[in-house]
Amino acid sequence: MKLDILDKYTGELIDSLEADTEETIKEKIQRTAKWEYKLLNTTLDERLDTIKDIAKVLIKDKEKIKKIIVAEGGLPVKYSEWEFQMITKAYNNIDWLLESGIFPLNDETIPDLDTNKISIIKKQPMGLTIGITPRNTPMSLPMYFWGASFLTGNPAIIKPSTACPLTMKYCIDQIKASDFPFNDAYDLVISPGDFATKVFIESNLVKNIVCVASSHTAKQILIDYADFLKKNIKKYLGINMITQPFKNFVFECAGNDAGIVMPGVNLELVAKWNIIASYTNSGQQCFSMKRIIVHEDIYDDYIELLQKEIEKLKMGDPRDPQTDLGPLGSRRILMMMEVMVSEAQEHKGVKVLCGAEKIDTGKSYGLFYKPTLVEIPRENILNFDKAPFLWREEAFGPVRSITKANSLEDAIFLANHSNYGMRAVVYTPSEHIEKFSTELQAGSLYINSEPMQANISTALGGWKDSSYPPGIKYYPQEMVQTKIIYNGSEKMAKQLFNS
Repeated sequence: MKLDILDKYTGELIDSLEADTEETIKEKIQRTAKWEYKLLNTTLDERLDTIKDIAKVLIKDKEKIKKIIVAEGGLPVKYSEWEFQMITKAYNNIDWLLESGIFPLNDETIPDLDTNKISIIKKQPMGLTIGITPRNTPMSLPMYFWGASFLTGNPAIIKPSTACPLTMKYCIDQIKASDFPFNDAYDLVISPGDFATKVFIESNLVKNIVCVASSHTAKQILIDYADFLKKNIKKYLGINMITQPFKNFVFECAGNDAGIVMPGVNLELVAKWNIIASYTNSGQQCFSMKRIIVHEDIYDDYIELLQKEIEKLKMGDPRDPQTDLGPLGSRRILMMMEVMVSEAQEHKGVKVLCGAEKIDTGKSYGLFYKPTLVEIPRENILNFDKAPFLWREEAFGPVRSITKANSLEDAIFLANHSNYGMRAVVYTPSEHIEKFSTELQAGSLYINSEPMQANISTALGGWKDSSYPPGIKYYPQEMVQTKIIYNGSEKMAKQLFNS
């Protein structure tokens, strides 16, 4: 099957790729899995030096990589700079990340309670790891996965989105063309997600699957895995035995992040920051601010400021350094934004304050939805199951809701009134910080902070449906397993060795 990759803005054909088949995916699994023991016997220093060398390879082709990101992803060029810097800065500072304790990969010790003998807790790679990454981050998440896999000594296969596979293909091609000594331990699968995931699930060589996707996609993968296990039930003496081994799954999923604005802060500055947090990359980020909650005492003033800032946003050619909103990633996103807005308007009291207009070329490219702000009265939210779809689910595009809170406690209630808990952002005087810090249900909390706080030192995931298993995570921690080693040689030397 041929995959045509089009420029998201112009529709120009960038490249055509032959999609991986079941046969080629299995071949790549077999080839990479052979490196498990070879990588196990490399040293951490060897791997650190290699990661720094890869950073040099990528930096050399920075402008070329950025052009691919902009073309196939539709990301504004200033966003592609963030994408690129996130990885190269991390690779160049990998020593600091280890020393800081963010990625604790070194052996630990623990005394035995009875003998006081020291045991070693060793962290070792899991084995062949699959990274399934989304289209809205053509470089940062796939290369974060690649770096984490190599850092921990796991062979790996990256499956980027078929909507934007060229960035990773180019990066991997440049790495393989260099003197990188571990080329065969890593590969790329370019194939539709449902198809490739089925092959990964059914292979006993695959030990770990790390996936960034919607919560609904993640749950479907778990259902597919359960169905696969059911097919492998065998009866022994009348007892069901499931013969397939466990796999480890790590999911970083959707965010429906709340942003809370309280009286006593600089509303003009917060409005500027709010717009960046909400509409960067046309709102196509899991950690975008999506539900804006404002205290009633400042609500009218803040809405006015917010709308003025929205009017300043420039929508258009992502190659233009002044562009804030590039084209949407797919027609599906355009349709979802339309559905979310129209469904919200069916609820009493809901108002579209600005936007709600589309630019539709009738093709799969050049698609835009104007930055939109929808006012949802709190009364429409209290019964969660009947709340507007826009409140209940992630708007993965440039549509945001705003709601009035009648108190600090009400703001916390509204923020937590969600199935998701990736991030929360709060702008508040200092006397309320402790209460927000304690009571908000989110994996990451940013208080009185500029937006876009995301780099390699930021853990991914969140609470509730924003992550599975729930909680924030660093990928390297999810790619190692521990063993405890008790060495009794010295104590038992006479009995064992006759000495």
